[in-house]
Amino acid sequence: MKKCVRGQSLRRLAIACTLAVAAATVHAQSRDFDVAAGDLKSALDAYIAQAGVQLFYKVEDLKGLSTKGLKGKLSAEDALARLLEGTRLKVRRDESGAMVLFVGPPEDPKPRADVSTLDSVVVSAARRREPVREVPLKVDVLQTEALERNGARELADYVANQPGVTLTHGGAYAGALSIRGLATASIGASSVGVYVDDVATGSSAPYGLGAMTPLDMGLLDLRHIEILRGPQGTLYGAGAMGGLIKYVTNEPDTGEFSGNARVALTSTRYGGMGHTVNGVVNVPIKQDVAAVRVAAYTTRFGGYDDTVGVAAQTNVNRGTTTGARISALLTPARNLTMRLTLTSQEATRVGSDYEDLNLVTGQPTLGERLRKLDAEEPNSVRTHLLGLDIEYDMGWARLNAITSVQDVKLHALSDASASILPVLVRAGLPATSVWGDSRGKQHRVSQEFRLTSRASRDLEWLAGLYINRERSSVDGGIRYATAAGPGSLKLYETTKPATYRDLAAYGDVTWHATPALALTGGVRVGRMEQRFTNTSDGLLSGGASSNGGESKETATTWLATAGYKIDGQNSVYTRVASGYRPGGPNGLLPTTSPTIKPMFKSDSLWSYEAGYKAALLDRTLVIDAALYDIEWTDIQQIVNDGSIFSFFTNAGKARIRGAELALNWLPSAAWRFDGALSLIDAKLRTDASGLGGHAGDRLPDTARVSASLAATRNLELFGHRAYVGANLRHTGERNAGFPGSTVARPYRLPAYTVLGLQAGIDYERFQLSAYVRNLANSRGLAAVAVASATAGKAVVVEPRTIGVAVNVPF
Repeated sequence: MKKCVRGQSLRRLAIACTLAVAAATVHAQSRDFDVAAGDLKSALDAYIAQAGVQLFYKVEDLKGLSTKGLKGKLSAEDALARLLEGTRLKVRRDESGAMVLFVGPPEDPKPRADVSTLDSVVVSAARRREPVREVPLKVDVLQTEALERNGARELADYVANQPGVTLTHGGAYAGALSIRGLATASIGASSVGVYVDDVATGSSAPYGLGAMTPLDMGLLDLRHIEILRGPQGTLYGAGAMGGLIKYVTNEPDTGEFSGNARVALTSTRYGGMGHTVNGVVNVPIKQDVAAVRVAAYTTRFGGYDDTVGVAAQTNVNRGTTTGARISALLTPARNLTMRLTLTSQEATRVGSDYEDLNLVTGQPTLGERLRKLDAEEPNSVRTHLLGLDIEYDMGWARLNAITSVQDVKLHALSDASASILPVLVRAGLPATSVWGDSRGKQHRVSQEFRLTSRASRDLEWLAGLYINRERSSVDGGIRYATAAGPGSLKLYETTKPATYRDLAAYGDVTWHATPALALTGGVRVGRMEQRFTNTSDGLLSGGASSNGGESKETATTWLATAGYKIDGQNSVYTRVASGYRPGGPNGLLPTTSPTIKPMFKSDSLWSYEAGYKAALLDRTLVIDAALYDIEWTDIQQIVNDGSIFSFFTNAGKARIRGAELALNWLPSAAWRFDGALSLIDAKLRTDASGLGGHAGDRLPDTARVSASLAATRNLELFGHRAYVGANLRHTGERNAGFPGSTVARPYRLPAYTVLGLQAGIDYERFQLSAYVRNLANSRGLAAVAVASATAGKAVVVEPRTIGVAVNVPF
């Protein structure tokens, strides 16, 4: 027995000595490493291949982490330590001698500004997964937790605290989204692209209502929202000449079963109660192989505007938004990942967010939040979006095949009594109310193939092919009613089907000329084909007619950037980029004025930008600043031919110059301050005769100055983590049109400031939070639609709203 025990001890000692010698040998040996900066998981996989060691880790421990990479001759241990710098990951060895990563306790209680901003946030703005601080572009990242704390429920709330980003919002889907002063791009094709992960949404064509229907997604299991400022035409195509908004969703987690449920209640002054109920469940099927994630929510908006007249109602802008998403992740092989996501959402509103405004006095015509309506104005939008992303990592490059299918249905009624009813009465028709009935459809199928090189400190490249097919239709007419009931005469009926095809090849190359200097050049060549038909009938259109046309055009967009790292915490960049929106045919009527051209051209722009990104004061202060100059030509606008019908035209040139500044400061573990500022000088460079604008006139709906400021205090309350905070946003004065114009009539919108408060406490098993929006109940005019020299309708910012919420994770 003693010999047996002695033999086991000798064997154990021999094994221990062997492992020690092996470990010492590995430590002593130096290898040449070349691991690119970026996603930590990808970097560790490259490290394993180059070091020839065994390294085990949990995928969930690496999510959202990035590394600065390394290059040179190092030992395996030293190289791994370099890769893990700035993370809480530690290394130990198991009995076999393999290295194992685990999450250690925080060593430095001092907060870092880059934890939530520039260092640890990985974005896909440049179609690569990389830290936002390394992207030579002004990118804002909106964290879902911060949005929920502020009570955000829709797109207008998400962008409210983003100076230089505006959304004219009036109902379930009516909205014109703009970035950096391109506010006149509110018709035709959109100037701001909207993506869900890597899937394009909306319409890129001028006849698909793309400019008025940006996807207004609820906070449905979102990781964060990325806002890319400036033209993104090289990587994202025609619909992003002003910028891009990307909803980034949470991926299914194969590691553990988890989820959360959230309930929020709101009360708005002058209005009704609202609520939000949402839930998320993540179900792992097999570790590191498969998982399914399901999310659903419903939000009820209580409303606060009232109407008088034939269609009198209270809280007319009330409504609901309901949505669900199911996402499945499958990794059948180590290098192959497939993700299928289906999103469905429906938003309905009883009416619109308007009040009647006297443009002479600047006061409400009938009283605050009141509008005269002779016909009801319900509106709705239903969206279904299916996306499949297949990713194969070949080592030297990553191949993505992304397929998406989108179907959108829109319906809106709008009261037209004020403009058309007098005409009908003079013609002897005993009408009591008149309204427009519009129905829109968008069907989009797109396929993208993208090849992305392995991250490198020498040369990186990206190449892609994009195929897009769209069908859209806007149908409807003008209806009327008499005292006896619905009218029987056909006043106006129309159907406007359109098709749009887009085939584009794109790519870029980044050369790391030195460890500090990176140069990027990119190009996209696209071929667009459109077909549009305008069929109309009725008394107001002069009888039955059908007209339309086809168009074909080729567009090329360019990108050139230079990024220079001054040191490990400071960098500068310059960026030159172009963008465009497609033109198309005008569907003229027999009664259309001969001054209206049968075709309108694409408009385009060049943007010149310089930026500075830094993490100062031991990385507790983060700065992101940019200066830009945008030259915009052949601006697309609506022109009226003297009747009730309007068409597209090109309205001249404009120049937009601006500056942006974002600051994040964590002076201590308890305090955080965030601030942002936008300065915009947007003017016409030539006369825009179709709009009545003249050279030197400011572009409409663009504030010279807008800013936001937020402060958060973290504390301990009753033994639990808690926070209190305040936020302030300011929007400067704007003009709704051009001075002296009878087409785009002017009206000066005064500046306004809105204050909000937030507070919350974490009881570990659940969290309680509360917020107040518009604490001072400020009356701010977000937008004004000018109908005549004396009358218009205004969108007024939401009155004081109080909300409470409880979130239960599991």
